[in-house]
Amino acid sequence: MQLKILGILFVISVLAIVTVSASMMLPTDDNAKEHARAPEHSPVINDDWGLERIDFIHYVWGTKPARVSAEKCYKLLGVKWKNTPVDYTINPINSDNLSTDFVTSTISTSAETWDAVTSTELFNNDYLVDYNAYYGVQNFINAISFGDYPDDNVIAVTSVWYTPVGRQIVEFDMLFNTRFMWGDALLNSGVMDLQNIATHELGHGVGLADIYSTACSQVTMFGYSSYGETSKRSLEQPDITGLVKMYGA
Repeated sequence: MQLKILGILFVISVLAIVTVSASMMLPTDDNAKEHARAPEHSPVINDDWGLERIDFIHYVWGTKPARVSAEKCYKLLGVKWKNTPVDYTINPINSDNLSTDFVTSTISTSAETWDAVTSTELFNNDYLVDYNAYYGVQNFINAISFGDYPDDNVIAVTSVWYTPVGRQIVEFDMLFNTRFMWGDALLNSGVMDLQNIATHELGHGVGLADIYSTACSQVTMFGYSSYGETSKRSLEQPDITGLVKMYGA
């Protein structure tokens, strides 16, 4: 009889733990995809960390219907970095013959754009270059790279891993889709502007979600872009307001 009672109590305890864990899961945006395709060699996340992952998909403008609604034009993920500045690693290999100097300096400029509006040093001024860094490998390395994403309407994707307990970001990975031509749109309006997209994606890396309302189409965290666009190189007030709420003025 005692064993039966203990067994029932154990089941109740497990159900309670599962319920709490589910309630802590971060909701995705309408156009975000959870558990996007990652490389097969991505290691299994250690259960002791209890990590969860959310993927943000950056679409080509016009490929998905935008919402028309009144919003404050920023949205927080509900998780952030607890220890800053954050290191990041760039794999500059690309299919457009962009130089390593161009790729690394452009991404660094995008990172500093976020640093400039908060007293918190979010990104380390020094970055690593690693030609073997991959998107989607959960290894506590913030990897930024180019690669083929199997959707012609997806410009880039950023994956964020976080701990539900403590709501702390532990890693982000970023992928620029090589199905697009990349470069500097100020020099060639026919390319996807690397600085424009990198600035947006790094916003996810520090804890901001996508915005999809057409009323907010001018903010950096608006979830659609197009060839030749450069407006996301700089931050708008809603982007800054959201960042400051997390990391201070």
